[in-house]
Amino acid sequence: MKKNFRAMLSGVACGALLACGSVAAQTEPIVFVHGYSGSSSNWNTMVGRFKASGYPAELLYTFDYNSFVNANSTSGSELRSFVESVRARHGNATVSIVAHSNGGLVTRWYRTQLGGQAAMRRFVSLGSPHKGTNSAYACYSPACYDMRPGSSFLNTLAGRGCDRSLWSNTDEIIQPVTSAQCGSSTRTPDVSHNGLLSDERVYQQVREQLQ
Repeated sequence: MKKNFRAMLSGVACGALLACGSVAAQTEPIVFVHGYSGSSSNWNTMVGRFKASGYPAELLYTFDYNSFVNANSTSGSELRSFVESVRARHGNATVSIVAHSNGGLVTRWYRTQLGGQAAMRRFVSLGSPHKGTNSAYACYSPACYDMRPGSSFLNTLAGRGCDRSLWSNTDEIIQPVTSAQCGSSTRTPDVSHNGLLSDERVYQQVREQLQ
């Protein structure tokens, strides 16, 4: 009887937090990684929604890198240093990473080539060119070369390092749109590439995927 009562209390407590799995997601640092030609300000809307929902502001971090100059492997090394500094502030807690567009490739490099998987609990990508994008043939920088289908960078990743991915059927940058599918994929219908950063439905899906 006592065992059943304890189980019932546990169920009530979990219900109050929406889900038991959400407890860790409410107490861990989250690092947001922008895409090509982006900046930390791209995340203002989504980070604002996290804060408005009660997520501790001191656990929300945005990572900046120079996508015009850096190869993705270089940005991946910078991400590793950034995540290590975040973890050091929070007792070496694992982090979750939310990445947009090319930021997903930067994160996968960190995750697979630089030991990042052990430091991460969840990784959610939004409109990332996991299999490359034909749009990258229109730009000429190291990161653009990395994003081209069949690049040596993508061949090195070899499909590894994915976790959760959100993709849109109307993404005008990721071509073909199915290139954004990797790991456990969820379609976010009728959202533009940059709309993935601010769409309310996408925010809700990110919260669900982080649990």
